[in-house]
Amino acid sequence: MIQRNLRAALLAAVMTAVAVPVFAADADPVVATINGKEIHRSAVVQAQQAIPQLRQMPLDAVYDQLLDHVVTGQLLLDQARQMKLDDDPQVKSAVEDAHNRILQQAYLSKRVEADISEDAVKQRYEEVKKTLPPKEEVKVRHILLDSEADAKKVIADLKGGAKFEDLAKAKTKDPSGTANGGDLGYIGKGDTVPEFSEAAFKLKPGEVSKTPVKSQFGWHVIKVEDRRMAPPPSYDEVKGAIRNELAQKDVQTVIEGLKAQAQVKKFNADGTPMTDAPKAAAPDAAKQ
Repeated sequence: MIQRNLRAALLAAVMTAVAVPVFAADADPVVATINGKEIHRSAVVQAQQAIPQLRQMPLDAVYDQLLDHVVTGQLLLDQARQMKLDDDPQVKSAVEDAHNRILQQAYLSKRVEADISEDAVKQRYEEVKKTLPPKEEVKVRHILLDSEADAKKVIADLKGGAKFEDLAKAKTKDPSGTANGGDLGYIGKGDTVPEFSEAAFKLKPGEVSKTPVKSQFGWHVIKVEDRRMAPPPSYDEVKGAIRNELAQKDVQTVIEGLKAQAQVKKFNADGTPMTDAPKAAAPDAAKQ
């Protein structure tokens, strides 16, 4: 499955524009030859950077597949050039279209990079942080069981002095709970199924549910260990999303500015001039 997804990602990378790192001569060794033609390591890195889902992966983890992708691409390119397909009018048109799209994206990227500073992102973060509503959280452990009877037995054992964590490790049907003693960490009211959330938020720190809680997953015994107002997400957690938000707005502003500065005339599909829709009359004018 991983190889199939990787292969699909490699195919999707065709015609993608990337920034290619520059290697020193001794850092860019030959990694393949095709009919005597050398393929360098930088070509493999370029292929990796052209595929968003692979950019953060270690090169060694995907090197073999990427190298095969580069070799395959070069073989196809050589054959296409032998057939002089680069002189084909349709190919020329497609290449020009791709070239134009790359230039458009490069221009917008440069504008966004220049327009959106780190200070602007931080300022937006502070603005967003002020608008976030307070959110209460509880720190929860639970033991998931198959039947109400089993859950009642666990509650009885807890009343008899058994430790919650020990029972969770021994009896829970939640795979993650066997290792961490049923610890779910801090949850908000909308973070779990309603039955679980409602029961958990009725408990005070240190309390255990007096009766089993039924949900679609089974029967729960719940313990609340702490209650707090959730801190806002840190700057590092959300700066990427904030930068993307600002970038989208900036792109729209750039495009609108270019349109305002240019003399643009539009025509209908039949070539006749477009007529602007009549503007609505001002309220006072409409009354006269």
